[in-house]
Amino acid sequence: MGDISDERARIARELHDGIAQDLAAVGYALDSEIGRSDVSATTRKSLRSIRENVTQLSDTLRREIFMLRSKVSPTPQEALKDSLNALGVLFTLEGSLPESDVGLELFKVIQEISRNANAHGRATSLIVTITPSQISIHNDGREFSAIESEGFGLRGIAERLDIVGWKISPSSSFRRFEIIAEH
Repeated sequence: MGDISDERARIARELHDGIAQDLAAVGYALDSEIGRSDVSATTRKSLRSIRENVTQLSDTLRREIFMLRSKVSPTPQEALKDSLNALGVLFTLEGSLPESDVGLELFKVIQEISRNANAHGRATSLIVTITPSQISIHNDGREFSAIESEGFGLRGIAERLDIVGWKISPSSSFRRFEIIAEH
């Protein structure tokens, strides 16, 4: 158990000392630009919007660092609810994730799909339905084929699912993601 705790602490330190510090520096630079007297109102408004996104990302990163350092981990279901709340979208969550390593991996998959739907598809609402053999994630964002995407996110999702004996349904799309257990 010590090896896992040590590795979690190492990752938390790396995130804090690297990405979190860099993100804070970006935020300060944006604050400086927002405060300049020669910035137009339109540009200032755009910069404030970007600053809000940086602040949200920083808050998410801090929560992740806290979770890595925490001795008490939430259940996969609690983590999913917290993650969906943090996205700032309306959501309906039906069913429960198993309280196991499988549930933890499924949570991470749902979290990635939900973040992508919000960030890339501009989704403002999600419906997540969980059964023992299938998970459906529907959103109101823009449509394109999730299966045709070549991003690292989808590759990571497929790898996580493979580890726990689940897979992406071939009928999945960006607005309607289906994950099925391979029994």
